This record gives sequence, structure tokens and C-alpha cells, in this order.
Amino acid sequence: MKCPHCNQEINDDSQFCVFCGKSLNDTPAAEPQAENGVKEDASGAEADGQATAEPATEADKQNEEVKTEETPAEETAAPAETAEAQPAVQTETAQAEAAPAPEGGEQKSRKKWILPVAILAVIAIAAGAFAMTSRKNPKDVVIGAFKSIVAEGQTNPAEEIFGLTAMGEKLNKESSEVNMEMTVEGSSDETLNQLVSGKIGFTTLNDVENNKMFVAMGLGYADMNLANLEIYLDQKEMIMAIPELSSKAFSLNYADDLEGQVANSPYVGPILSEAGMDLTGLNNYLAKCTELASGDTELFNIQELWKRYKEGSKAIDDLKAAMTVEKADKKSFTIDGKEVNCDGYHTTITKDALVQFVTTTKEFFLNDETLKNDFIEYMNLMNELQGTMAMMSNPYAQTGEEMQQQLWTEAETQLDAVIAQLKESMGDLTMDVYVRKDGKMAGFSYETTAVIEDENVKLYGDVSFGGGYSMMSNVNAVLNIESDDGEVVTISADKTGTYEKDKVWAGTLKGTMGNGTESYGFVYTGDYNAETKDYNLSLDLLSGEDSQVTITSSGMFTDLVKGESFDLEMSSLKLESPMITGANEYIELSGKYAAGPLEQTVEAPAGDKFDILAATEDDYNNVSTEIMGNAFSLMMKFYQ
Repeated sequence: MKCPHCNQEINDDSQFCVFCGKSLNDTPAAEPQAENGVKEDASGAEADGQATAEPATEADKQNEEVKTEETPAEETAAPAETAEAQPAVQTETAQAEAAPAPEGGEQKSRKKWILPVAILAVIAIAAGAFAMTSRKNPKDVVIGAFKSIVAEGQTNPAEEIFGLTAMGEKLNKESSEVNMEMTVEGSSDETLNQLVSGKIGFTTLNDVENNKMFVAMGLGYADMNLANLEIYLDQKEMIMAIPELSSKAFSLNYADDLEGQVANSPYVGPILSEAGMDLTGLNNYLAKCTELASGDTELFNIQELWKRYKEGSKAIDDLKAAMTVEKADKKSFTIDGKEVNCDGYHTTITKDALVQFVTTTKEFFLNDETLKNDFIEYMNLMNELQGTMAMMSNPYAQTGEEMQQQLWTEAETQLDAVIAQLKESMGDLTMDVYVRKDGKMAGFSYETTAVIEDENVKLYGDVSFGGGYSMMSNVNAVLNIESDDGEVVTISADKTGTYEKDKVWAGTLKGTMGNGTESYGFVYTGDYNAETKDYNLSLDLLSGEDSQVTITSSGMFTDLVKGESFDLEMSSLKLESPMITGANEYIELSGKYAAGPLEQTVEAPAGDKFDILAATEDDYNNVSTEIMGNAFSLMMKFYQ
């Protein structure tokens, strides 16, 4: 039988229609006529001469439209009863939800589902729109991955433990002192072993506020001071002393009419004049060096140069624009000890783009005014120093500006030749870049070709990042250079590192270069225990598997103030090498090294003032006799 409401075939013993959900005991009401004389069925669809259950409201129409969009076509399509009519068909689930209700109940039931369905539709549309807008351009993904390698904000154990950057700035710009001492502990060589307990020391005191500096370099043996050279500088004079050899403090006043002092000097003046030495020029040189050291200006500031390059050059931006990036297959990487599936991107940078990058970079550095001025100032300073001594003076010397222009012209010629060679010999660079879900680099493989001395060479390799406390803490990199005859030279580097804050920082760096039959390499290891302040370092130079030179060091930081100062006790610094005799040849030292804020008063060396310009020949003869006698006395102590 057919349902009197929707005209669908149903079982003869049914009490309700499984399609429209209405009671078969009810008879259809009179069908309302549309304004244009066309009847509407229950779903709001127009049908000529077709019976409908009741008029559809505007809300019902919207509801049906939403359902139609969300329901697959095969579920919504109704079998045609006649060629003229296509009644709307609902699924059994939808009909069950629209269960029979008393008068007015059906309309209320339908309205009940309009809002939830509409909300779901809005959510679906919004999610789709968000997915479209948040989907990054593959090129941006690749560029972001490369940026992540050197991104700021990564954990840096050297900064967290020692505060190296802050400490370096503090020691350079504020009053500070540095002390170092090394002692011979033993050697496999009998001659060197006789120097056990021999010492060498170095001290620098820098009083920035008062423009004073003191430097001392000394030699010792056992408990004896063999010789100490002390140098003191302030804005007015320089004083030098060798306490173990002379009781004099040799002084030079370079602030008060130095030229007149030289002219009136009874002994040194004529000697300087004959030698062609210009103390006035030397004074100017020292003054400029002091000004540069104490000022904010730094010649050849690499960080500032790199910053200017990134901000002022289009080379990097042009290279990015020239890249082509396409999606590639995924690849698995071991990151932080877990297998991670990473998205792949096939990237190509053409030879022309690479050549243009080198060309634009060349133009930036050759036109950077700060770099030019730094070079000119440095060369003028060297000219000033050379001009103080006749033996170093060059009458044909160029000015700093002339040297800069000549060097820049030569550099441009050489670089243009290199660029021309790149155009002829270099191929396109292709890379497969793999990116983690957080946008960081997982690794990349690369390949390019080149023509070197008429031989086609293939360069290829890969780099992977294994996670850890920073992107560069666990890295493996390989470069293969393959010639026409199939010979491959492989250069590799493998770095591993672990860091647990306030506990241990340890790492290993291995490097090798070989062609399968012979290889050379090195292994560097180090660890630092933040709890005990102990450290261990080792560097091993290898030929194949055999060690050629090994340098080891161990000790502890007895005092460490992050970003300010440290005191290091070096219990052992040992150099071992079997290269010469095959035996275990070695020399071992111990030492101390400390740096921090100035705690001592910077004073001139003690001793009787000896004005090197005002002194006579007899004064110098007396000093010479004193020095020779003291030197002989020191030598005799070795035989006691």
C-alpha cells in the first residue's frame, strides 16, 4: 500500500509511515494553494497536483536546505514514483526524530532541531574557513624551519651557567682584573722535566674610571721570582720596572712637551734621532689605541656588520623569493629519543638565484660605509705606528683611504671572477626539507653539481637535528664530494649534548674526513658538573683510528659569579703525542685563571724614579751594571 500523506510504498500492516512518520489512520487535510496556483509538498518543494501533509514554514525550508547540504546525495535522493512528481524523502533516523505528535506537535518538533543543525553547519563552515586561513604556504614553512635552527630564546648552557656575554661586556667596559699562572708539573722529556715547578704568570689591572692600567708578566721557579716585567700607564706617564734585576722604576712623561724632552735629552735623545724613532708619533699611536679601547666604538664589529647586512641587503629576500617549494613524502626522524613522522618539502634554488645572491651580497659589503671607515682608521693607525721607527717607515706608504680604495678594487675584481666561474660551473641546488609539527627543522638532504678543473663533481649530503636543549645540541651533518670516476670524499660532523639545569652539562663533537681508504678526524668531549663545579675537557686528533695528539684538562671553579667573575683551579693541562717516537711523550701543567671586577688599587711600580729621557750616559752605565749583577745572582741559585 501507499502512504496517503507522502505517497511512498509501505507494508500493508503498518500503523505509521516509516518515511513521513504520520499515522495511517489520519486522512490528509485539504491542501493549501500557493499564491501562484502551484501546490507545495511537505518539504517545501513545488509539485503540480501532488498532495502534501501541511504547508511548510520558512524555518522548515531553511532546515531542509541545511539537511540537504549535510546529507550525502545517495541518502537524500528519493525513487521517482512518477515522472511528474518527486516527493521529498527523509531518512528513517530523521523520521524517527520527527515522531507523531498531536495537533501542532509536528511543527514544534521540527523547530526543535532547526537551531542545533544550524549551529553545526556554522561550526563546520567556520572550521573549514579556519583550516584554509591557517594552512601555511609551503615556502613559509621551509623558511621558518631554517630560521628555527638559530632562533633566539633557545637554551644556552654557557649563558645560564656562566653568563658569558654579560661577563665579557663587563670585563671590557668596566674596571676589571685578570690573573693567570701556569706551573710545569712533569714531562717525559728529561730536559723539560728539569723545569718542574717552573712558572709563568700574567696580570692585568684596568681602572676605567681613573684611566690607569697595570700589566705584569713574570717567570718563576719553585719559590723564586726570576723576573717580573711591570708596566704602568696613566694619562700622563708610563713607568716600567723589573724588581728582581733593578731597583729603578723607569719612567717616561709623554704628556708634557715630549718633543722638547727628546730634544734636550743628553743620552737617549741623540740615539733616538740617529735611529729615526719618533716618540711623538708613538705617543699619538698609544693615545688613539687607548681612545678606541675605552670608547663605545669598536672597529670591525662583526655583529653590527651582520645586522646591517640583514636589514640593508636584499640578497636574502631575493633568494627566498626565488625558491620553489612543493610538498613531498613524509620521513621519520629520531628526535628526543622518539620516532617522529615529519612533513617533507622538495625545495629548489636555481643556479641563477644563487649567483644573484652572491652578487648582491658582494655589492653590499663593498659598499658598506662603516666597513670602509673602519678599515681606513685601522690602516691610518698602522701608519702612525710604522712612522715612529725609521726601520719600519715607508716613504711610499699610502694613506688609509688610498689603501682601502686599492684593496676594494682588487677584491671586486677577484669576486667578479669567482661569480663568473660560478655561472659556468655551478648547478641548481635541490633540497628535501623535513619539518616537525611545531614548525622546527627536523633535517634536510641536499644535492648540487659543479665543474671543478673541467671535472664534473657532485656534492650531496644531509643534516639532521635530534632535539635536546637547543636545535644545535644534537646535530649530524654529512657532505659527500663525488668525482667523475666515482671516488667519494666524505666530510662529517656529529655533535651530541645533554644539559640538566643546575646539574650536568656534557657534550661530544666528532669530525672526520676520508675517502674510504684513509681518514683524518678529531674527537672533542667536555662535561661540567654544576653541583661540584668540576669540569673535564679532552681533544683527540686522529689519523684513521690512531691518536696523534691528545690534549686533556681538568679542574674546578672555586668561585663563580654568573655574568661577573670566576676563579678557576686547573689541576691538570696535559699534552700527549706518540707522533715522533711512538712512545707516550707528554708534558703536564697546572694553573690558575681568574677574572672579575677590579679589587686592587692600580699603582705605579715601586722603585727609584729613573727618567729615561733626562738620565745621562753614566746613569745608564750604573743601571746596566746593577742588572748584570742581579742576573748572575739569580743564575747561581739554580746550583745551590
